[in-house]
Amino acid sequence: MKHEWIKALVGKLAATGTMLLFLVLVPAAAAGSLPLWAVLLLGGSGVLLLNAACGVLLSEEEKAQPEYLLPGEAMQPVSLRVVRGNRAA
Repeated sequence: MKHEWIKALVGKLAATGTMLLFLVLVPAAAAGSLPLWAVLLLGGSGVLLLNAACGVLLSEEEKAQPEYLLPGEAMQPVSLRVVRGNRAA
């Protein structure tokens, strides 16, 4: 239980740190106080860190892919019955 809480906390901290990094990088690049290679390097590492943080914050059921039917498979028929008010339920 604590493991999930710590993982979520670290993920949120990494996401917040990455956003703060971008807030510092954009004005520094615009002012010319930071070389372009450093901006690109720090920006790329920030994107990777943000991707990792989002991956940590996703729950297991959100990571699972939905099951799709193959083109040759038939769908199961749904049985409907008429209830009061002539609506199908």
